[in-house]
Amino acid sequence: MAVLVALAGVHLNQPLFDTFQRAIPTPDVSRRVHVVVVDAESLRDVGGWPWSRFYLARLVEEIADRGAVAIGIDVLLPERDRADPADFVRLYTELPPATADELRKLPSMDAVFARVVGRLPVVLARAGVRPGSFDDLEQTATPLPPGAQFRGPPPPDRLVFPKVVTNLPLIDGAAMGHGLVNGDRDADGVVRRVPLVADAAGQLTPGFALELARVSQRAPAIQFRDGRVCAGRACVPGGRDAQLALRFGEWRRTQTTSAVNLMRQGAPADLFKGQVVILGVTSAGVADVVGTPRARAVSGVFVQAQAVDAILRGSGLARPGWAPPVEWSLALLGVLAAWLGVPRTPMLGVIGAALAAAAAAVGASALAFSRDLLVDPFPMFAPGLATVVAMLALLVIKGRRAEARLKAAFEGERQLAERRQGALINELNHRVKNTLATVQGMAMQTIRPDRDAEQARDAFVERLMALSAAHNLLNEVHWDRAELGAIVRTITAPYDDPPGMRFRIDGPPAPMTATHALAFALALQELTSNALKFGALSTATGRVRIAWRAIDGDRIEFRWVETGGPAVQGALGGGFGTRLIRQGLARDLDGQVRLMPRPTGLTCEIVFRPG
Repeated sequence: MAVLVALAGVHLNQPLFDTFQRAIPTPDVSRRVHVVVVDAESLRDVGGWPWSRFYLARLVEEIADRGAVAIGIDVLLPERDRADPADFVRLYTELPPATADELRKLPSMDAVFARVVGRLPVVLARAGVRPGSFDDLEQTATPLPPGAQFRGPPPPDRLVFPKVVTNLPLIDGAAMGHGLVNGDRDADGVVRRVPLVADAAGQLTPGFALELARVSQRAPAIQFRDGRVCAGRACVPGGRDAQLALRFGEWRRTQTTSAVNLMRQGAPADLFKGQVVILGVTSAGVADVVGTPRARAVSGVFVQAQAVDAILRGSGLARPGWAPPVEWSLALLGVLAAWLGVPRTPMLGVIGAALAAAAAAVGASALAFSRDLLVDPFPMFAPGLATVVAMLALLVIKGRRAEARLKAAFEGERQLAERRQGALINELNHRVKNTLATVQGMAMQTIRPDRDAEQARDAFVERLMALSAAHNLLNEVHWDRAELGAIVRTITAPYDDPPGMRFRIDGPPAPMTATHALAFALALQELTSNALKFGALSTATGRVRIAWRAIDGDRIEFRWVETGGPAVQGALGGGFGTRLIRQGLARDLDGQVRLMPRPTGLTCEIVFRPG
């Protein structure tokens, strides 16, 4: 986008600047400039164009007599007057010799016009000729040098015309000033600039409007300084090509007077006092018609009038030297902001910020234009806007790829979940069967015909509660692994009254599998129940110390030591609880179990791998 803006900038900004020309109010041509037109009414009353030099001389005198400070004739007079007396004699050969001699003695109308031009502040038009144009018909003689002088180095890229069309040498040599009335039109045929200075037939020549401004101020020379072109007190931006870019006003509001009204002697005596007057032809078929940003067709004399007024006011559109660095610096900031901000900003925020940036750039350009500065808004926002679009496109692509990855991952997770669900169902069936078998075994061993029913019920309930507590603990860890310390504290908590007084528990972290945890919980419940009935917990002074430690790297040594209770006499019986501890625990934990009755109470040592 940056390259596109750099290469095609004029095709982007010129339509925008033309819109500014139409939308932003421009001062009308001031009262210092007046246009006298040879219009259709003038041709009807005086005669067809071109008029005799006699009429033109009279018209110029009428303009000068009414106070004009400079008179510009925006027409070219390269041919002799058709009403010259000598030509009249050659045409009418039947005239008497005496009459013919008297006619030959009369001055030519060109000489009459030249005398009028020579004594008044008149600027004559010249037209530069490019090779291959309609006016490039034959080799022309080197024209008389223009009346203006120049000071300072002229702009290097000024227009160059190898040839120039001038007025008759008789008339051309009499004028106070000469100026080029033509310049370059843009590719679309629209006139947006007028030349201030150009090379015409090898001579540095001022533009028509600039020369009128110089003559009106009686300035001896045109000066070039700091990129500006000055005629007297009036200085305008000229740039490297020495052309003045105009802010066009409404040409219809230019002061205009018909030539025929001056010929009728009805105009006020001070009609042109202190004004620059430009004489031009506007009648259909003979007028020089051009297009401007504000009008599709307007006579060239009104463009020259606006140019003269702009020079006298010292105004003209200029491209400041700071504009390109500022524009491209803002472009870089916009690109960086889009690059960093788009992935972190909601879509509506991105769109709003992009539109706001574009609106701000165009608004800043319009504000600068209202102050006669040309600031291009497209470098300021177009690269950033392109980056926004590119980032959004990349985010969409990235999002689709992420969506595809998520879908694949979701499908993999779904299949894994199905496998896990099947495994969990199988595990649940297995655990339910084991639990039912455990409950059945506890019931058969606890509820026997030779045992008191109430005692059997209490023992059975206690064992069920221990099993339930172990199940709750395993549910909390999702039947994955349970800490040995958590199992011990869960089983002993109901009997530790007051808390921390009956049991002393100490040991490092030791995770156990679900199967080991259930078996260990049941065995621990049997030890606790036995201590409560017959051991240390059956007296107020009895205590139980529970401790475990790691041995041989991957095994745990667990010790249950009762103190302060009644002495244990003889060997332990062979009831269900003892068998559960000795045989079931050893089998489930794949470990070694030792129950040792001592005078101070029961001691139980268990060595196992936590699994």
